[in-house]
Amino acid sequence: MARISMKVPKEIDDDDVRAWLEGSIRNTRPGPEIQAIRAQHPGVMASFNRTREWLFEGGLLEYELKELMRAYIATSASCTYCAEYGLSKVWKQSSDEMSELLNYANSDRYTHRQKIALRYADAIMWDPALADDELWSLLHEEFDEPELVELGYWIGFTYGGQRWIKTLGARQGELDAAISAHVDIEQ
Repeated sequence: MARISMKVPKEIDDDDVRAWLEGSIRNTRPGPEIQAIRAQHPGVMASFNRTREWLFEGGLLEYELKELMRAYIATSASCTYCAEYGLSKVWKQSSDEMSELLNYANSDRYTHRQKIALRYADAIMWDPALADDELWSLLHEEFDEPELVELGYWIGFTYGGQRWIKTLGARQGELDAAISAHVDIEQ
């Protein structure tokens, strides 16, 4: 059970917050349970959804690279909730693909650009000292500065969010139970 209660759509007065939660329930992305927790604070819900819209669905960098970063972070940081979506869900189903990902530096599957971005993700997540002069030189060869800002911000936003999610203890399917319980109370 999640450590912070979930709002159900009927409890939400803010039209934007309710629409974001209902969209999440309909699309199963971003995670409905986490969206229902974010709905406790309309400003947080707005910040998350607008950032995701601006950067993940828009922005300068190709969507595929940002999804690779999101999925890599979910997988390598063991966010079981986030690993149930997109590429990370596909990787979980194949030990070969998981091995390729976790050994990306030696893999032929990933482009030079993707490998540099993955190295940057490792530096941000695990050890800032990995962002040495060599890595920065490679980053500057592959990305312009606005792209580097977007990439670093996206990695930090994703990693920080996924770490927070782990502390919540939310499980997929809990929102369905909360909605059912709310309906039972109304009857």
